[in-house]
Amino acid sequence: MAFYTDISLVYDDLFPVSPEQRALFVSLMDDGGVRSVVDCGCGTGSQLQPFAVAGLSCFGFDPDPSLVAIARRKLAAYPKTRVETGSFADLPRLAPLPSDLLMCLGNSLVHVPKDEASRFLGDAAAALSRSGTLLLQILNYERLLREGVTDLPLIRASEGAIEFRRHYEWEGNRKVLFRTSLRLSGEDGPRMVRNEIPLYPVYPEELWEMMASAGFGNVRFFGDFARSEFTPGSEALVCLARKA
Repeated sequence: MAFYTDISLVYDDLFPVSPEQRALFVSLMDDGGVRSVVDCGCGTGSQLQPFAVAGLSCFGFDPDPSLVAIARRKLAAYPKTRVETGSFADLPRLAPLPSDLLMCLGNSLVHVPKDEASRFLGDAAAALSRSGTLLLQILNYERLLREGVTDLPLIRASEGAIEFRRHYEWEGNRKVLFRTSLRLSGEDGPRMVRNEIPLYPVYPEELWEMMASAGFGNVRFFGDFARSEFTPGSEALVCLARKA
């Protein structure tokens, strides 16, 4: 996972936890009776941190060791929190105890082919407690495909010292080559880091069917973490579902 190793040190600058995400996390804790959380593809652990601060039992895993190392340092002060290196396929082994909330955020689901994503959703349902909640977020690939989007919005951070450009090269409707260019300003001048990784789009109707087949009910789609209505023009697809 050299792709994420290369951006690990600036990951939180590029992808900070938004106020809308925090508000949703608080709502899930207040209204959903959440006592334990699993974050699949936890990155640097920033999205687990609000739950750890609240004293919940937290577990996260990520396939990239560099991101896991950062998450462990960030969450070291919370004794009920654990972070391991692992992939989606490792979920049954890594998280043997049922959790009340399972998260898969940051467009992580599309990093594996559709059949692996389907197996993961089945494992996710099995890893949840009775009536447990799944919170999942990907991009709205139906819109990206329909509009022929090849470049995602430029991300600037640290007062312009960090620039992250993202390009999609479509290989049919089932695979995208995700190419990135990271520009880091420094005392010795700018440094460029280029990378690429394959992604495997999942479309809204497919995701709905996959969720139902995996054992989820009360599936709700939103256009963002503020739980705005999901429409064909939504940039993101945020899904909340209950284990049936």
